[in-house]
Amino acid sequence: MSEHPDSVSASSTPADVLAQWHDAVNAGDIEQVVLLCSEDVAVQGPRGVGHGHDLLRTWLTRSGIRLDPQAEFREVEGRFVVPEIARWTAAEAPDGSPVAPTDTWCVFTVGNGLVTSIARFETLEDVPSL
Repeated sequence: MSEHPDSVSASSTPADVLAQWHDAVNAGDIEQVVLLCSEDVAVQGPRGVGHGHDLLRTWLTRSGIRLDPQAEFREVEGRFVVPEIARWTAAEAPDGSPVAPTDTWCVFTVGNGLVTSIARFETLEDVPSL
C-alpha cells in the first residue's frame, strides 16, 4: 500500500488531497502525484481505463498535462466532478491532443487519504450518471 506523503495528514480532507494532487500535477512533480494515489489507482481517458502507478507515470510524462480546476472541490455521492482547463505541455503528447487550452471534465474518487480513480471526459454530457 502507498505511504502518505508528508504533506497529507490524517486530518486532510478528500478535497485537500485533490488540491495537493493538482498542485503536484501542475508542478510536473510526478513522484508526488504518485504518492498521492493508491497503488491500483484507476486512470481513465478517451483511450480507455488502466490501473497502477506505472500507468499514471507514463500518462503524466507522455502528456505533460496541466489541469486548472474551474470550481471548488465538492464531493457528491463519493465523487468529485471537476470542470477543468487542460493543457498538454509535452512534446510527446499523444496525437490529437489539443494544442490550445481545452475545457475538460475530471471525475475523482478519494479513499483513505489517497486518490483512487481519475477519469477525464471531453464534455459534461460524457460524465456517467450525473
